[in-house]
Amino acid sequence: MLENLDTGKLMVGWERNNKYRLCNNQEQQFMYAKEDTDCCTRQFCGPARPFVMDIMDNNMQPLIRVDRPFRCQASFMWCCYLQEMDIQSPPGVSIGTVKQLWTPWKPRFEVLDSQGQQNFIIEGECCFCLPCRDIIFKVTDPKEQEIGEIIKHWGGCREILGAVNDFKVTFPAQLDVFKKALLLGAVFLIDFNYFERNRNQ
Repeated sequence: MLENLDTGKLMVGWERNNKYRLCNNQEQQFMYAKEDTDCCTRQFCGPARPFVMDIMDNNMQPLIRVDRPFRCQASFMWCCYLQEMDIQSPPGVSIGTVKQLWTPWKPRFEVLDSQGQQNFIIEGECCFCLPCRDIIFKVTDPKEQEIGEIIKHWGGCREILGAVNDFKVTFPAQLDVFKKALLLGAVFLIDFNYFERNRNQ
């Protein structure tokens, strides 16, 4: 489970660095992530902003880094400048990339390894912005076999008033650790692309 901890945005009307708590299926925290951007970038670039986020263990030792360059937000008619994110583990060593794919209706991403080979496709629902419900992004392998899900849980009043988002990622237990890291990085890109915007409106 991945939980966004930034509860102050709506209260003060000021964009702050996002912080996340990463838990196992027993809800025990085993990693922590924090966005690293300057104040001006956060206020003026909004959810399209570039950022670096280090994912650390409970001893604050960096394990994974996600690096998102600045790119303008795509739209229905404008398919250039699609979003992407580089995933590094350890920090400084790229293990792959998550790239947004242009589609007119559904959110869609491809996850590539460091050799540019496609590992996964992630596809969301048409009505991914509807409130009061969980939103599911299906994860499939290159043979189009479903191997997991990224679920954005509806958080009720806690989400409305506190700008807190919860995600759950499921995948096969035997999945390679670097592929798990790539899927984890994809969650951050999905959060910023679709749900960060909702919190700032």
